Amino acid sequence: MKLAKWIFLIAGVFGLLTTIPLAFAEKMMAVKQPEFYYGFVFLDICWQILYLFISSNPVRYRPMMIPAFLAKGSGTVALTWLYFVGRVSSQWIAIGAVDGIFAVLFLVSFWATRNESKERAV
Repeated sequence: MKLAKWIFLIAGVFGLLTTIPLAFAEKMMAVKQPEFYYGFVFLDICWQILYLFISSNPVRYRPMMIPAFLAKGSGTVALTWLYFVGRVSSQWIAIGAVDGIFAVLFLVSFWATRNESKERAV
């Protein structure tokens, strides 16, 4: 459980540190559709808060690890696809890789907490 706790704590804090500044950075970017931009930013902040909730009690919130994995993994898949069709630069691969690493760690956390959740159910 300690491993899962640390993985989700680090993911949540890292995510908040990298996403909250985006809420104040619209003027620095050429945002053509602010409704999508801010929608993404604040939805992503909500996911980071969910990761912090999971870190508080990984066994209790274990079922939420699957959507957490899907959220992180989908970003990696999308950025990889966009790179290969030439719609984003290679700098986005690093961002996708970080999300991919967290996605794998979320699956590791899900696997690592399986026995504890079975014991709790009995």
